[in-house]
Amino acid sequence: MIKKNRPRIYSKFEINLILFYTTMVFLTPLVLVFTYLFDLEYVFGLEKFLLYLFSCNFAIALFGSLWVFLKKDNLRRRVKATYHQEFYYLLTIVVFGLLGIVVLLNYYLQPEYTANITILLLLIFAFVLLRLGKKFFNVDIIKKK
Repeated sequence: MIKKNRPRIYSKFEINLILFYTTMVFLTPLVLVFTYLFDLEYVFGLEKFLLYLFSCNFAIALFGSLWVFLKKDNLRRRVKATYHQEFYYLLTIVVFGLLGIVVLLNYYLQPEYTANITILLLLIFAFVLLRLGKKFFNVDIIKKK
């Protein structure tokens, strides 16, 4: 008999949609991490650099969305029981994206507010990642073995 409380297995299409759109949301902060390390934002000026970065991010998101939806039928037929590697990729993107958000807040806010906002964002992203990992990726981090 099949258990009713077993986790649902999602196809590669749903997993790739989650990964792609999360990457697109955090691509701008992710690039800001590397530009902050190498002081590259001063070549164009920060506002102009962010404008170029947002427009490139928007173009990549359009073409990537088109590509994912063109591969929809092929990706719906692929299924894995757990998506550990994909979850670790998502975790890496979110961590570096959060670091990029801290860099962006450092540019535009006073430093004493940055820590408060960072802690709040860290808690929110940790909760969302735990829920996503358990529901979609079949990775339960807090489960005892």
